[in-house]
Amino acid sequence: MLRSRRLALLCVAAPFWLAACSTITPSRNFDAGEAARSEQYTGRFAANYTRYGRSEGVQGSFRWEEQGRNVRLDLVSPLGQTLAVVTSTPSGATLDLPNEAPRNAPEVDSLMEQALGFSLPVSGMRDWLHGRPAAGRPASVTRDANGRPDTLKQNGWTVRYVAWQEPAEGAAQGAAQPRRIDMARDGNEAPLSVRLVIDPKSEQ
Repeated sequence: MLRSRRLALLCVAAPFWLAACSTITPSRNFDAGEAARSEQYTGRFAANYTRYGRSEGVQGSFRWEEQGRNVRLDLVSPLGQTLAVVTSTPSGATLDLPNEAPRNAPEVDSLMEQALGFSLPVSGMRDWLHGRPAAGRPASVTRDANGRPDTLKQNGWTVRYVAWQEPAEGAAQGAAQPRRIDMARDGNEAPLSVRLVIDPKSEQ
């Protein structure tokens, strides 16, 4: 039960404990041979999930970095302490937690759920953050009056684009960026919903 409440407990832990885990050094490097251009997003997240019959919730900020198929996701508590670092590459995935050995797997979703009680669909988010379905996988998309995705269903998730922001300076004309994304896992698995509010960003 304590493991399912890991992030919530970290957010309210004693200051001296938080100071000891304020940073996490990623143990997995990005794979070579991917696109050299890097994109970054920052913002806030809130996750609500059920585990062992209990409703849980956690919130904080995130930093997302992608380079081709390489992705790194940092989750940070409201007090500014790094709670977890997720690294996903074509060769595998790693979850780094404070004061624990790295956890490795072919993909990261199961790692997150086992350790933290909830998972983020990292492989899908690589495209969903750009307002598009992941290539090569079945998806259904509805669009708003401006032709932007309104609801996207893919990989067992429903993704709702609640708000949009103006394109970054230098971006392609009409390339609007999501501002708020609500995601909910479909099917018979334990309920899980995630809200992302993305900061405005400048073109890298």
